[in-house]
This record gives sequence, structure tokens and C-alpha cells, in this order.
Amino acid sequence: MPEITTEQTNQLELIQTLNYNNAAVKQAVTFIQNDAFKHRLFIQQYGRLMINGYSESDVVSRAITAVQESTEALAVITTTAAAE
Repeated sequence: MPEITTEQTNQLELIQTLNYNNAAVKQAVTFIQNDAFKHRLFIQQYGRLMINGYSESDVVSRAITAVQESTEALAVITTTAAAE
């Protein structure tokens, strides 16, 4: 039996994190695009929303917000790194 790859492990983590909600997974996958850094960033942003009591109870809405916040954070990181 072949071993599970890092990419597959990330995909399983994403599916589990998003409570097996396919619509939410689709939102996240569109952003992540099999990029390990974007994956970690999204997971952290989504977790932060959960810890900070984000008022939206819908998994898809939280995923969309996590994508938006991840995109903003990535823009800041990219811009700052390019300026140095």
C-alpha cells in the first residue's frame, strides 16, 4: 500500500478542519492550490476565527472569511518581503 503524501495529509486535515463540508472545502482549495504555506496560513486563520468566537456559525462563511484574511496576510507578507 502506498504511503500517504504530504499533500494528501494536508487535504485530509483541511477536510476534517472544515467538518467535512464540501462547499467550505471548495472555497479553501481554490485559495490553497496545493501550496503548503497557504494551507498552513488558512488553517491558522480558520482556527483563529474559531478561538476568537467569530459570530458566523456557518462553516462556509467562516471558510470564506479565513480565505479573505489569509489573502490579506499573504499580501502584507509579500509586499513587506519585496520592499526589503
